[in-house]
Amino acid sequence: MYNVILINVDELWLKGKNRNVYFKTLKTHAKDVLKSYHQGNLDFSNILQRLVIKSETNFSDETIKALESIPGIHSINLAREVEKDLDKVLAEAIEEFKQIKNKNFTFKVFTARSDKTFPQNSMEVNRWLGHHLLENFPDIKVDVHDPEVSLEVKILPDSIFISTKKLMGIGGQPLGASGHLVTMLSGGLDSPVASFLMAKRGCKQTFAFFYSYPFVGEEVLDKILKLTSIISKYQRRCKLYIIPFGEFQKIITKEVREEYRTVMFRKFMIDCSNLLAQNVGAQAILTGDALGQVSSQTIGNIALLDQVSQRPIFRPLIGFNKAEIVQVSKEIGTYETSIIPHDDACSLFAPKHPIIRPNEKYWNDFTRDHPYTENLIKCLEQAMVYDVNLKGEINPIEAKD
Repeated sequence: MYNVILINVDELWLKGKNRNVYFKTLKTHAKDVLKSYHQGNLDFSNILQRLVIKSETNFSDETIKALESIPGIHSINLAREVEKDLDKVLAEAIEEFKQIKNKNFTFKVFTARSDKTFPQNSMEVNRWLGHHLLENFPDIKVDVHDPEVSLEVKILPDSIFISTKKLMGIGGQPLGASGHLVTMLSGGLDSPVASFLMAKRGCKQTFAFFYSYPFVGEEVLDKILKLTSIISKYQRRCKLYIIPFGEFQKIITKEVREEYRTVMFRKFMIDCSNLLAQNVGAQAILTGDALGQVSSQTIGNIALLDQVSQRPIFRPLIGFNKAEIVQVSKEIGTYETSIIPHDDACSLFAPKHPIIRPNEKYWNDFTRDHPYTENLIKCLEQAMVYDVNLKGEINPIEAKD
């Protein structure tokens, strides 16, 4: 167990004069996560563009796991802080090696000497520590290419930190550094993966699910709540809007040509998402579309949907195949929930031969003559709104009178 953590920031070198804002954004997210999971006083400091966090009590595995999910973190070192004395560094390194169960491991010492006033350079520290560790542990061997254990030594201005436990973060940019999106969630594999990818690019998200009650059961709602709980760990508090859409789909079905139903459903979901974006201050819409995966995702239909949206539509999965999407969903923990069967009203109303090369004149005429703005506003006003905290706990927000 450790009470010192070093957080190494990803993509910081890209930011130039914006580094301080970038770093502050990540630090605020990390503080919020730690306050939600960790008991005890915390001390935060920025040492040479590393975030150093110290506590009076050890950090739990659950806390460390939560930190690993913060966008913008390249890696996390669970560390020991030592005075700037090599004998004391060796003593702590010996204690660290004693915790390793396998006694026949290979190792490497890697020193980063940020403080150039320290009398020994990095190579000298590596050799000195490596020599004395071999003396103390006769069964271990040096392997500089592929070691089983890496002892990282970071020589900073006020102290030295050593670590044999380095955990990789998800990387990317800190949450909020790249703006705010409305994410159109479905109950499938794609949209949660798209959400994760854009969280890594620093995008805060408000989630929207179009609930086709009474044509689908409540099991799909339970599924959406579970998916939101999982992907919210990559966010910093968020909201989920469950937007009633079933009765409105009935209206569209009666008015539009059968082969255009699915893409029109999509069009009006995007219109409603734009209304929501206006309310919450989001700059773009996010979907899980992959080119050619279903009829509404042909290049012709995508082009038309882009034309009607008031905001950019982000599609990070546009070039992914299904196997690639499945792989990411397993890595982020959404796969098992996403594959649970559920009713789908779009399938219920789906035409036998959905349009893949739409007629622009018919599309333009229909969308001009059927704006349905009041219907969409009503759908949004009737939405069930949930608050999702940093632990993924979901609570309904009471509607205002």
